[in-house]
Amino acid sequence: MHCYEAELLYEERTPFQHMLLFDTPLFGRCLVLDGIVQLTQKDEFIYHEMFVHCPFLGMDNRPKSVLIIGGADGGVLREVQGYEEVERIVHVEIDEAVLKACRKYLPEVCGNWDDPRVELVIGDGAKYVKEAKGRGDRFDCILLDSTDPIGPAIVLFEPPFHKDLFDILSPGGVVVRQSGLPLTMPKVMPFVLRRFQDFFPKVEVYRAPVPTYGDEMAFVAASKSEGGISQPHMEKRGRFYNPDIHRAAFALPTWWQELIDGFEDTGEVPIDSLY
Repeated sequence: MHCYEAELLYEERTPFQHMLLFDTPLFGRCLVLDGIVQLTQKDEFIYHEMFVHCPFLGMDNRPKSVLIIGGADGGVLREVQGYEEVERIVHVEIDEAVLKACRKYLPEVCGNWDDPRVELVIGDGAKYVKEAKGRGDRFDCILLDSTDPIGPAIVLFEPPFHKDLFDILSPGGVVVRQSGLPLTMPKVMPFVLRRFQDFFPKVEVYRAPVPTYGDEMAFVAASKSEGGISQPHMEKRGRFYNPDIHRAAFALPTWWQELIDGFEDTGEVPIDSLY
């Protein structure tokens, strides 16, 4: 029961959300936004490795330009920076207060924003994508590490945003977004799948078991090519990730497939299915 003990380290009501940072005996330090646990020191590596390595190693060519939207904790950035072939990383985060707090209280999770390859943009992700489209900017891989479809993140789940993502993705490129917990948010993953299917020729779902969340996390990957990312093209081993885990992640439980097959798409963001 000691996992429920917690020491409050920091609290702030930012312009966008209510942020809490706790320290716990079992899971270590935890980031909580609007009452929802975002990560813990104990198992964040599972989430971040699967988020990044599956697209990077499943693509035919390693990406050189990467766009990260969300992910103020810097964990996705950290994993991306492990690839030397990446030449450019743009990280767009709307809530600078969360980023600063994570730098202070979760430094081992964070990537390095001082890396010369990194451009940190404090601003709205949807706006950045639309402006990048207007500039003719292109990215080989886009990683959407946004919060669930509530609050400031809801615009990132709407159809126009998905079309803009398609337009700024390089030929053969891949977009991946975290798509919630099917156990507690049964409509979110199928909704994201359908929105990507509106524009992309190949869309796949994969999963990662993160104990902190109490269930497997769903990721949806949308590719501009027909090949997809379910097969690793390069050997790599992380603390959790390896080639066998990569392949197995794309085998979905029967009840996940039933959620996909039975989803009634009204076009509305399914915020009513949260928790």
